[in-house]
Amino acid sequence: MKYALQTAGPFVWGMLAVAALVFWLMPSAWLLRGWVSHLVKARPAYGAALWSVVFALVLWAMLAVTAMIVLHGQAASSGWPFAAIAFVLSCLALAFSVRIHLPGPDGVRLSWSRALPVSAATCVVLWAQAGLCVYLLGRYYL
Repeated sequence: MKYALQTAGPFVWGMLAVAALVFWLMPSAWLLRGWVSHLVKARPAYGAALWSVVFALVLWAMLAVTAMIVLHGQAASSGWPFAAIAFVLSCLALAFSVRIHLPGPDGVRLSWSRALPVSAATCVVLWAQAGLCVYLLGRYYL
């Protein structure tokens, strides 16, 4: 087993990282699917909800990097102001992803007024998961 872990190439480690990321995002996708079915009265597939969360995470990462570049050297570029900006950007990214990937009960895209409350609730869960992960990593590995 030790030899297998030492000889695993970058592809294997990359696939393990992707699998760990998807496993970490599964509870949020499950909650997103539940909230969409409750608030919008639509039953999206679980895979669509998971893909929506993964797509939103990638989109949010691009938006956060853009915000860091734009805010470089300003007071809002670090600390709580940037965390608030990052949270708002994550809510917008997830709302955009929900609009694209999760149809409403009539089969068309959801409106922004329906996608934003669902995404805000899911973003709170995602940020809580990230905070717990950072806390546990800092406590046990650093």
